Amino acid sequence: MNAVKAIFLKELRVEFRNKQMINSYLILSLMIIASFRFAFSIIDFSITELASPILWISFFFGGMFSLSPIYKREIEQGTKEGLLLTPISPSSIYFGKLFANLFIIFCLELFILLLFFVFFPVNIPDLFSLLCIIVISTIGITALGNLISAISSNLSQSEVMLPVLLVPVLLFTVIMSSVSVTSNVFAGANIFDVLDEVRLILAFDVVFIAVGYLLIDYILEE
Repeated sequence: MNAVKAIFLKELRVEFRNKQMINSYLILSLMIIASFRFAFSIIDFSITELASPILWISFFFGGMFSLSPIYKREIEQGTKEGLLLTPISPSSIYFGKLFANLFIIFCLELFILLLFFVFFPVNIPDLFSLLCIIVISTIGITALGNLISAISSNLSQSEVMLPVLLVPVLLFTVIMSSVSVTSNVFAGANIFDVLDEVRLILAFDVVFIAVGYLLIDYILEE
């Protein structure tokens, strides 16, 4: 746990120093929300029906492109070898980076959520249920995103390969379930009404984290 904590704090210091992931997430998410707001400004039906897809498109694509530098910058800055030579396991590196990314992305998602309610005239749903769904869905997205980022970090076109590998898997697992559950919450349901789909998302989270834990040793080794 001390090693995971050290990697976690290192990642936060690096990220808040250069703000590469933060800036990419904010800019892309703002562009997506602003584009949808202008696109649907002339539509006279309730935007509540589209609230869930708009939110998850903003969360997913903003988060996806911000995951690319996680392992790539270790190679570009020549710190990967030093990191691997430290007396810690590769799984500690994986979990340290995962927790740091989760912390940053959760904070950014809260900002985007507030911005969404400012931009779009929708009824405020059960916030506890909405936040729970966002948290458990983001864990799955970030867990798999970390793993794919590590796999693609050695490729010259890692920024291109990350979405190519990530989108097909997440789209038909976490994202589809998250959009469905969030739509129900905006329609007036609470988290206890959608427990079956929430359990499905949690199952994907467990699978993605377990796969990352089992494979990260082979991915990071030279």
